[in-house]
Amino acid sequence: MMTAILRVALQWQARDKRRFGIGDISLANGVWTPDHESHRSGLEVDIRPLRKDGLEQPVRWWESQYDKEGTAQLIDLFRTFAPVVTVFFNDPDIVFARRAVRHDDHFHLKLRG
Repeated sequence: MMTAILRVALQWQARDKRRFGIGDISLANGVWTPDHESHRSGLEVDIRPLRKDGLEQPVRWWESQYDKEGTAQLIDLFRTFAPVVTVFFNDPDIVFARRAVRHDDHFHLKLRG
């Protein structure tokens, strides 16, 4: 997972200077993570959507500062440079993403093991 994140970060920084926020991956030894049914294998990660104003703060997909185009590009980079098998995110315009409860302010990626 860390290799995939770093690879995407390098590609992202070549096109956009905004940083993207990484959330939960997993705890050591696959212990249960509070507020998650998954995130135990080290192959799942939560990432904040991008904001138009560049602030490093949460944003929901329907809010005016949400950058739909930038977020779609970031997801596409992950799909290009990592073996992504699942994307959960509630923006209905993001191709390949599936809706999931409590995924309005971050997207969840699962990689093939």
